[in-house]
Amino acid sequence: MASRRQRRKERIKAKLSDMSEPANRSPNGDEPKPVGTRSGRRSVLGHVKMSGQRSNIPEMFKVKVLVLGPCESGKTVLSNFLADATEMSGDYMPTQGIRILEFENNGLNVGGRTVNAEVELWDCSGDHKFEQCWPAIQLETNGVLLVFNPDQPNHDKELETWYSHFVSQQGLKDSQCLAFAHHKPSTSDKARGHLSSLLSKVTVVHSNIDEDGDSVRQEFSNFLTNILSTMSDNRDKEELSIIS
Repeated sequence: MASRRQRRKERIKAKLSDMSEPANRSPNGDEPKPVGTRSGRRSVLGHVKMSGQRSNIPEMFKVKVLVLGPCESGKTVLSNFLADATEMSGDYMPTQGIRILEFENNGLNVGGRTVNAEVELWDCSGDHKFEQCWPAIQLETNGVLLVFNPDQPNHDKELETWYSHFVSQQGLKDSQCLAFAHHKPSTSDKARGHLSSLLSKVTVVHSNIDEDGDSVRQEFSNFLTNILSTMSDNRDKEELSIIS
């Protein structure tokens, strides 16, 4: 399979010859579909003409977002909600390794243009026995959702490990990280949920899905917009460096 840089080189050559073709994944796929994956509808990348004007077809970005945090913090509940996945049992069932959910978030405004996002949400276990899998999980990550229960002691402190390994060490910006102080339906004290100084620049959102689910979705859409803006800037810089 061609590397991401090679695929971008091919797209650039196609643009320069004004003969670009939509990039579609093979219907059969080159990779096995993970268990628990919720498939979204595939779309093609928008065309870019020699004049520099984009067509009316919105660009489609593929975004990989990790959902990280301590055990029993609400990562799976939040992931299912954002992906519109089938509701699970109310009984706590710890995630074994990871669950990958796919869905689309369309009509996002990035730099004055409308783009669509094909999201891979990686719901990762909070159990450190899976730490040996972290190097594989973090590959090509575009954003990180940190989830913690502010009613549980030391949950906020545990986030420092996840932030240090998956955000700081991977060179992600703080704008590519969002923390959800996930409140269970029976709690509403939003005075708790402050993070340590290490995460002082990370935005913290108090989420209560049952009471204000629309706000949770809007905060996630705003988060995707920040990620896409960074991805777009990085891609433009890389393409310019290849052309020059």
